[in-house]
Amino acid sequence: MQPLSTPYPIRPKKKLGQNFLTDDAVLRREVACADIATGDTVLEIGAGIGNLTQLLLERAGQVVAVEQDRQFGPCLKDLQRQHKHLRVIWGDALAVDFPRFDKAVANLPYQVALPIVFKLLNQRFERAVLMLPKRLAQRLCATVGQQGYSRIGVTVGRLAQVEWIEQVGKDAFFPRPEVESALVLIKRTKPKFAVPSDDFFRQVLESLFARRQARVQQIVPAAALASLSKKIKNKPVYTVTPREFGEITRAWWPLSQPTPRTPRAPS
Repeated sequence: MQPLSTPYPIRPKKKLGQNFLTDDAVLRREVACADIATGDTVLEIGAGIGNLTQLLLERAGQVVAVEQDRQFGPCLKDLQRQHKHLRVIWGDALAVDFPRFDKAVANLPYQVALPIVFKLLNQRFERAVLMLPKRLAQRLCATVGQQGYSRIGVTVGRLAQVEWIEQVGKDAFFPRPEVESALVLIKRTKPKFAVPSDDFFRQVLESLFARRQARVQQIVPAAALASLSKKIKNKPVYTVTPREFGEITRAWWPLSQPTPRTPRAPS
């Protein structure tokens, strides 16, 4: 286990998922993968003890650090005194408004990692390098036919290109987390295909992946099947490509809309 090297009286809080990445080599590879330019604004979520923050400040034009736990106030305020291009936003990352940023680099609190990923994808940015639980990272990176292919990967993959960087062992953290970790690179893109509603797309994926071994025609309403190809209808859900999920969503969408009432003729 890597020691926690800080002059501040820090006590990791398990309820906030505080497992600090203390392996300097991993931290430096994480920053390098973000390809930060001097004019970039970099968003960090969960600044904590500030060791990643320090490395980001060496490269970025501005660093915006989001932190919820006030016990890190002294170390982050000291960093602000040394680096005028550090801005700290105090609050829950799921509740605060993110400012404009070019890149994000973060060791996310694992219990809220997925909601934060989805929140990031609501923003326009170039790339994000994120430390995640290994299982979540595998699901985000898996493509059709691979182990871990899931609704989460399809949803994120429609809006971004996700790449596996490396697995990170438990001994790189203090205290040791209960699960293995992994670094991923997320490059924000234009949506790869159109859907009538992002929320409805997620609902369709949830319905289909709940029965991932079943064939599409066993799940999708008959009225929606009429506009789908025979090839898609006969596929087991786990073999359906992201674009085909888009086709299914567009076919199913009209059935989700309320039927307009026909006005009565005057008596």
